[in-house]
Amino acid sequence: MGFRSIIKSIGNAFSTYSRIPIPQGKNANWNPEDMRYTLGFFPWVGILLGALEYITFRFLPVPAVAKALVMAVLPLIITGGIHVDGFMDTADAFHSYGDREKKLKILSDPHIGAFAVIRMLILAGLYLAGLVVITQGTGSNGILQIYIGAAADVQLQREIGFVFAGTFILSRVASGILVLTQPSAKKDGMVADLKSGVDGSSTGGKAQYMKGNMILLVGMGLLVGIAGLIISPLMMTMALLAMVFTTGWFLFGRIRPLGGITGDLAGWYLSVSECAMLLAIAAECCAYRI
Repeated sequence: MGFRSIIKSIGNAFSTYSRIPIPQGKNANWNPEDMRYTLGFFPWVGILLGALEYITFRFLPVPAVAKALVMAVLPLIITGGIHVDGFMDTADAFHSYGDREKKLKILSDPHIGAFAVIRMLILAGLYLAGLVVITQGTGSNGILQIYIGAAADVQLQREIGFVFAGTFILSRVASGILVLTQPSAKKDGMVADLKSGVDGSSTGGKAQYMKGNMILLVGMGLLVGIAGLIISPLMMTMALLAMVFTTGWFLFGRIRPLGGITGDLAGWYLSVSECAMLLAIAAECCAYRI
């Protein structure tokens, strides 16, 4: 993995999965070689997003509900809603109750239907509810201070902030691994393009780039997971279990019916897994208040 390939793969990851402007220069031309490690650096977008969410959670001096709303829209601002778009397309496709071909056709349709809106409202409601729960313990008169004291409240805030920030990295690690390991359901589209970028090579072949991406993804996932287990064992364990549950649901309820993965399905997985991990964190916060 050369330095040029690393820089271009990082830039491609941010330009593909975020709205962060990436300077390309006058003579910059992206080719398949530049996409080799895009998935491997996909979690770096989660690092940026997690850092912004942590800073907002810990230091934004506004009431809890206002803070929760800001935290809810931050991912949409940074990513441009690319994953939510996939979630909505997937909701329409699977609630059509059609065959595989019909589902794939709906996934390719740029329009949205009633089920996409309904499912998005449900997801947004659950996500916002989880954010309100975790933000209620912040501030000089936070609810948690009444029960466990100011010092313990601050420590708990740090744990919540770190684990929550880590969910944005873990969801992208798992999503990248699923894209690499599962077959593509379509011959075209973002996933097919990324997989062809990894598969084809005149200098090292599929195995080299597959291994490189997997090392980057698994290494980042282990780093975040182990750090989280050290900082807050129970909270990180609950978040990981929520992600495992979502992954099982995704494999058997979404990938199996289509015979593979698509970019929209990957967006569905990332959106649902992040919401599930947040709700797991919120559940532990509620336990502290009982």
